[in-house]
Amino acid sequence: MAVVINGGGTITGLSVGGLPDGIVDAATLSGVNNPMWKAKLSSNYSHTSTNTWVTAPIATETFDSDNAFNTTNYTFTVPSGKAGKYVIYYQQQVNDNPDDGENIQGRIDKNGSALDYSYTIAISPGSNKTTIVGKTFVETLAVGDALVMKLYHHEGGTVTYSASQTYFGGYRLIGG
Repeated sequence: MAVVINGGGTITGLSVGGLPDGIVDAATLSGVNNPMWKAKLSSNYSHTSTNTWVTAPIATETFDSDNAFNTTNYTFTVPSGKAGKYVIYYQQQVNDNPDDGENIQGRIDKNGSALDYSYTIAISPGSNKTTIVGKTFVETLAVGDALVMKLYHHEGGTVTYSASQTYFGGYRLIGG
């Protein structure tokens, strides 16, 4: 069968895994990767507590399809009807710190507990070097599950996280 796109936006003759065979239209496909969100720091953030995990104050949304990211408590919460597998990603950048051998670490907490495989660490290769950590992974989430991004450093003083390079986001997978 030939693939045909008519003026109404309907595609015929195409099979898509998990969807009815034969006809796929815009309404069938719209929103299947929702919710999706990405939020970042509003301004550079000074983390003053060495060897202490803190919640990243990411209060500026880049996008938030389902209004599921809370910019007051910096939390993504899975909305009703949106359980499934999610791609989750984050990055954290400390500018001009830490010193040689010191580190920064990142992780994601789910419902108040750390997701073990979300941890990442970067050790500075020299004095006053910009240091970046980041990770992407898949996690099964239920309605009401809450995610936050955590920051940690072992610098001995204050470190400054870059507003443009410290962010947290994710999206639900189709068929997840």
